[in-house]
Amino acid sequence: MRAEFKVNLKLTKATYIRRDMRKFKNEPQLRQLLVLAYQIKRELEKTPHGTLREISEWLGLTRGRISQILNLLFLAPKIQEDIVLSDKKLLLFIPEHKIRPIIKEIDWEKQREMWIEIKPNYGNKL
Repeated sequence: MRAEFKVNLKLTKATYIRRDMRKFKNEPQLRQLLVLAYQIKRELEKTPHGTLREISEWLGLTRGRISQILNLLFLAPKIQEDIVLSDKKLLLFIPEHKIRPIIKEIDWEKQREMWIEIKPNYGNKL
């Protein structure tokens, strides 16, 4: 008896995203999440009919978690710049949940003040 199967070995979007995330494995979680937020945003812009449900299935995350990650894009540009370019050791100690109140603030100046208040608290752990 002989059985044959056709298997599509073409890489899926989820495979590409996972592969890209492996590049950032050694980076602080906050930086990883901000980069992921930009990747998700790019994917949504690239495929206008794409939904958060599809992306959450690709990544194996809930839609709520995807929304939390995308909310990082509401941070002031200076804070995002700090996250991407600042000292890696400092960011290792700043948990994402401490950033959520900053995201809720719509005034970028107030966000910046809140960010400056958080950094010294965690900078002492270095």
